[in-house]
Amino acid sequence: MSQIYTFIYKVFSVPFGYLIDLFYNLFGHNYLLAVIMLAVLVKLVLLPTAINTQKGQAKSQRMRARIEKIKAKYKDDPNAQQKAIQDFYKKEGYSSMGSGCGSMLIQFPVIIGLYGAIYYPLTYVLRIDRLFGKGSIEILTKAAEKLSLGATSGNAVRFMENTIISKIDELKSVCLDMTNGQEIFNTISEFNSHFQIGVFSFGDIPKQYIAAGGSKAVLAIPALAFATAMISSVYSLIRTKKMNDSNAANMASMGCMLLFMPFFSLWLAYGFPVGIGIYWAVNSLLGFVQMIALDMIYKPNKVIARSMVEETVLRKSKELAAKEQH
Repeated sequence: MSQIYTFIYKVFSVPFGYLIDLFYNLFGHNYLLAVIMLAVLVKLVLLPTAINTQKGQAKSQRMRARIEKIKAKYKDDPNAQQKAIQDFYKKEGYSSMGSGCGSMLIQFPVIIGLYGAIYYPLTYVLRIDRLFGKGSIEILTKAAEKLSLGATSGNAVRFMENTIISKIDELKSVCLDMTNGQEIFNTISEFNSHFQIGVFSFGDIPKQYIAAGGSKAVLAIPALAFATAMISSVYSLIRTKKMNDSNAANMASMGCMLLFMPFFSLWLAYGFPVGIGIYWAVNSLLGFVQMIALDMIYKPNKVIARSMVEETVLRKSKELAAKEQH
């Protein structure tokens, strides 16, 4: 299982590494803009899924009254009730894959690829081993460990490439002893000059950075991730309540899940590299803007009305076709 996960991780990390490198060069070596544009691109790619989810939620709202009637009709027979509901969903062409679950499954490889590119920028963004010889990154990693520039055990190992970038000046002598060493040093050093954001870098982990005596300004990233996720969650909770005000049990469950996300975002941005925290904050903000836009364009009442018209036209066409056959 571990080998399969590693394979999937590498497969999706490669294209995202190229995308970050593309945006990095396209926007004047601005790593911040590269991360932001990647978040925008991901949202655009997943926009059709978001639209389908929006329509699915409206359709679900329209079907709720009919589902309640089915439940009341078969309240003493759970098996018959379940079968009737499934038959109704099949007739309506309703699928849970279009109401949120499918969207999460689609985002899974996106998250894997993005995290891989941010965790391992030397491998997937700068492609040091591919350009300057296999084993170059391993040499730098061992040197960084020997000089105690970063943690060498646990989950912190995955952040070592970010550490190498941030500490490249301290590894200059190691670079120069390597084949193509000057080119490797220049490539990483130039990248490092754009890897900074204020007094900290995209590779710094707020939790470790503060523990090491770094500026508390880095806490702005977890705070931003928390705030944007909270805004998005609260808005999502309000719009869900409007569509599901008759189902208190489901609303309580939905509320717990949505309000959990801001604290998850805070934990993520505090214990992971700044680059991931920024991406997560931008992603939440874009999600909030997207929800508002889709609510304006695909208003539930309009979607329901359009759906009813389409169903009426379809039903009449079927009735007409049946009459012609007779």
